[in-house]
Amino acid sequence: MKVRHICAILGVAIAVGTVVFMQGLVATNDHQAMAVAERLLREVPVANEAKVAQFVIDYRPNGRVMQGPPLVACVAASELRSRNDEFRIKDGECVVTRAMFAQRRLPVPSVGTELTLIGRKKTHYLKIAAVIDWEKPLRGYPNCFVSAETAAAIDEEWRDWEPKTVEELAPGFTSDAGRNFDRAKALLLWAAALTALCLLVNSLFLSIEAKRKEIAILRMVGMTRGGVARRVMGEAIGLTIAGLVLGVLASLVLLEGCVACNATTYPMGMAISWRHIAICLCLAPVVAVTAAGVALRTALKVKPLEAASNRMPRKKHLGMLIAFACGFGAFVAVEVWGSSLMSAFVPSKEWPDAIVSILPGGVSAFDIEKVQSGVKGVRKIHELAPLQVNLEPLEELPQRGSGMKQYRNALLLGSDWLPEFRFVAGTREEAEKAIREGDNCIITEMMARARKLKLGDDLKLDCGRGLKMALKIVGLVDLNWHMVTSRGLVRGLNRMPVNTDGPVFVSFDTVEACDARPAMMVKMTHLWLDYEPEFLKEYGAFEAGRIVEREIVEALGMMTEEIEENAVRLHSRDEVADGTLAHGVEIIGSMAKVPFIFILVIALGFVAMLVASADSRKREFRVLRAVGATKGQLAQVLIGEALKVAGWGILIGLFGGALVGWLCTAGTRAAMANWGIPPSFAVPLVTIAKGAVGAIVFALIVAVPTSMAIVRK
Repeated sequence: MKVRHICAILGVAIAVGTVVFMQGLVATNDHQAMAVAERLLREVPVANEAKVAQFVIDYRPNGRVMQGPPLVACVAASELRSRNDEFRIKDGECVVTRAMFAQRRLPVPSVGTELTLIGRKKTHYLKIAAVIDWEKPLRGYPNCFVSAETAAAIDEEWRDWEPKTVEELAPGFTSDAGRNFDRAKALLLWAAALTALCLLVNSLFLSIEAKRKEIAILRMVGMTRGGVARRVMGEAIGLTIAGLVLGVLASLVLLEGCVACNATTYPMGMAISWRHIAICLCLAPVVAVTAAGVALRTALKVKPLEAASNRMPRKKHLGMLIAFACGFGAFVAVEVWGSSLMSAFVPSKEWPDAIVSILPGGVSAFDIEKVQSGVKGVRKIHELAPLQVNLEPLEELPQRGSGMKQYRNALLLGSDWLPEFRFVAGTREEAEKAIREGDNCIITEMMARARKLKLGDDLKLDCGRGLKMALKIVGLVDLNWHMVTSRGLVRGLNRMPVNTDGPVFVSFDTVEACDARPAMMVKMTHLWLDYEPEFLKEYGAFEAGRIVEREIVEALGMMTEEIEENAVRLHSRDEVADGTLAHGVEIIGSMAKVPFIFILVIALGFVAMLVASADSRKREFRVLRAVGATKGQLAQVLIGEALKVAGWGILIGLFGGALVGWLCTAGTRAAMANWGIPPSFAVPLVTIAKGAVGAIVFALIVAVPTSMAIVRK
């Protein structure tokens, strides 16, 4: 069998095998759901008569306020007897599972650590007495246990525990282990099909050039153009079938070995994703026919008169150039798509330096006024009064599970300070004056785009209890706000949804007019502030935030005992931005790994290309050897060819991938029209440059030993 055929078969096999193995691993994980649920009931049993309540944990690994979704504790007042231990929980103590921290991949705190639990009414403090070795999180299942006496002292909304069966718990474990695989499932299939296609095209181009004289002879003795087409098609289908069979069998053997080596993790054994094997079977002929179609134009150009030619086969780099360009282009497309979408979620620099939350109950306005009298390193500190209000007419949000109806809403932010936002409609001076003098508002450009609003329109609100308001829009600002309001715990209060159409900046009087709650129930829950530039430069965002947070806690503690019922958390805009970027890079990076792994597979095509190139240059190499060229110098010639092809492939892939990424961004933005996300085009040059270097390294890893092996002959 020719080298070009071996490379094509291996390429198809690896592409197919990767899909079958990864999705088989997902199916195997899902197959364990019943066994995992049974183990949960054995190792973390909950008494039928237990009481449960939900809390948010103010947990700070390495002293940092957590960014992202909150850490949730489902606390059960229950006797706890696990399979291996019987826990006697003392008053004021708790027993936790590893799963509580696994939900955010955090290190488990040591025994004796104090946990801060934030309820709906106040903040509670419990000391960890023991840790149960259970690591799989399950939403709604208790991950923290307290005594009945401790539960009685915690004045919160306790409810009766509804005992769960294995069948009810099992679905909660079916999707968790395969979440990352499922996220990239479509990309995985697309990249696998593209990789197989590219290597087949490369093989067919090389095959046609190598058999050019043979095809010409067949044309001369009567073979029709249809016969040539059938010959090319047969070769493409044969290579694809061989690669498909090899890939499926090898992946199943590898999966079986992986499961056998982890029998504890996979007690139910291996499960095969027949659906994805079927998808590969359906895609295989499509890939083969497409590859043959691409190569057919070259085959049909062979003339019968070439049968008399004695020339050596030409160097044929086009197939490998296309393959490498497609592989690197897929990587670039993912990076451009992700970066362009993520740019709308990084908080704008015009947002204040930090938000301080005083939750769950807040404090009085008098205490806030005293805090404002002076905090070290703070240039401006003002009260921020958040209130989510439904938009008129009511439009119900899609919900998961049962519960109160939730509607599209606006996040009113009342303050006597308007930060230095960038206005795209209206002027700052006129807008500030208008919101002080009446029920007017300033909205973001995102919200205006999503709801088709403009300067001078009315923002209509349904405040509940029959109260409706219309706020005149007196300014539009260009502002990214999603993550800073989420991380700052500004939205999702008072049983409102965490989703909102955006912040609406108003006066305190307007917030009070829109608030249907009795005045006695309203407390001050948030502040926002700007640091002194020198203070921020000296300490940095993290240390500056901890200093200011401690000062606020001390000030409130000296003035009132209410602070004991709250948790004070400072959320720095720059820390939120860093966390957002890090999370985005993690998600994009995990998706970009798929095409990048297949670039390595595509690099196998250099073997076939270099062998064919060496065959076409036999006479030239003999002459060079005769005049004194060393084998190393001949190898350098072949390596240079590989680098040239890789370089051009990267250049073409960069522009093609950027175009595809931009088109995907436009399509995704159109699908998310209700969010008002602005059009953007971001090319992460540093990441792409690293990817280009990695692609060149892959090419060298294949080209160098191949070239050395060729010239030794």
